[in-house]
Amino acid sequence: MTVYKLNESVPAKALGDLRESVGWNRMEKEYSSPMMTSFCRFTAYDGGRLIGYIDCVSNGVTDAYIQDLIVSPDFQGKGIGTELMNMMIGYLKDHGIYMISVVYEDSLKPFYQRFGFNHMNCGQMETYREENRAADKISKKKANG
Repeated sequence: MTVYKLNESVPAKALGDLRESVGWNRMEKEYSSPMMTSFCRFTAYDGGRLIGYIDCVSNGVTDAYIQDLIVSPDFQGKGIGTELMNMMIGYLKDHGIYMISVVYEDSLKPFYQRFGFNHMNCGQMETYREENRAADKISKKKANG
């Protein structure tokens, strides 16, 4: 049975494992940072295992950006992503958020359109890759003695 939770703290390792299961970078260090905050997050568990996650950042008034909708491959196609998205949209509407944004790959367009998202052109830039960031820090340490 899937259990959903609101705004529960999620260990960075568990989130890294889930991210890795869908082919994303782990970003454990980033998710461990005390500066990493969310306006809202929902989690989905099967037993004690994290199987789904959705996160949102927002200014709390006009805009919210949904990020990191993730469902473990073993549990995809069972409505977990849909439930997480419905919960998030409901929460944001209940809190009076005017505009909700999400960035997705073209292959996921039909999924997001079911919720009322309109396709818009946008841009996104990755400022570093996790593996390169670690290598840069090692190089800087060597250079500084």
